[in-house]
Amino acid sequence: MDNSAQTLLFTLQKSHNLILSHIHKKPSEIKNKAIVISWLLVLIVSIAACSINFFYLHYIGNNYFPTHAILAAFILLVILAGSYLQFNPGHTIVLIVREIFFFYLVISSIAFITNAVQYTPFKRVDELIIYFESTYTLDMTQIVAWTAQHPFFKKILLFAYASLAYQLGLLPLFMILTLNIKKIRTFYFFLLTSALIGFSIYYFFPTTAPASNLYSPFFFEEQRATGIKFHEIHNHLAPTTLAGGLVAFPSFHVIWAWFCLYLTYGYRMLFFLLLPLNCLLIVSCVLLGWHYPLDLLGALLVILASHWLHHQFKNY
Repeated sequence: MDNSAQTLLFTLQKSHNLILSHIHKKPSEIKNKAIVISWLLVLIVSIAACSINFFYLHYIGNNYFPTHAILAAFILLVILAGSYLQFNPGHTIVLIVREIFFFYLVISSIAFITNAVQYTPFKRVDELIIYFESTYTLDMTQIVAWTAQHPFFKKILLFAYASLAYQLGLLPLFMILTLNIKKIRTFYFFLLTSALIGFSIYYFFPTTAPASNLYSPFFFEEQRATGIKFHEIHNHLAPTTLAGGLVAFPSFHVIWAWFCLYLTYGYRMLFFLLLPLNCLLIVSCVLLGWHYPLDLLGALLVILASHWLHHQFKNY
């Protein structure tokens, strides 16, 4: 082997050892036990809500699990088992595949609790929100009308709002591929705890967003679908649409936009590229008519609660 090949091999081995030493020094900012507890609580709440519906309510709901979810889980398990057989447990490939599998479990758990809370037996509280906001002269019909008068700005808001799905898929994969285990494990905890708090709020105080309770020609059909689904489910009808959102209060677009920003903190260029986009995303929730202004306040409370729990359990 010539000198150049030896030098390249030595450099690669040194880089690999540095990455592994960084990972094993401190696997995550928040201990895995806290993540497992939050994951189990999400499963318990989901199973409880589904059981209440199965034995007492008998509502027919939508399925929010991704297509071929079981097949995807099986394939990931096979790949994970194969990586453990082929490499040692600390190998880079094993670490990457393992974290992708964990991320899939977290996303599947959120889909499960989404399925579960749609069976809430409680009445909508939108009228209370509308009444409260009216005392502060907040009128959603006027807000969406104002946005419609600025079509270029509206296109920017639509782009920002739609970007969240890509952020939630690509940013965690970037952290996994760069082996930033500390960040991604904290991200798991935030996703699970915010889902546990936010979806529990929705279960007891359900909302269907402005388009289902106010009239404006500037609301989208997709926004009206949220209320249509709620009406059909609670009249024991099979939902005719999967479009629209589910939880209005608190706004999970705001919650997840914040946690995506948190995920990129420390990556200076990526963070400052994402910061204006997610600021626009947050205001788009109201300006496009997806959420009441009060939903953003609810999101802030969930974010603060999640950070408080993170602070409490990071050394648990």
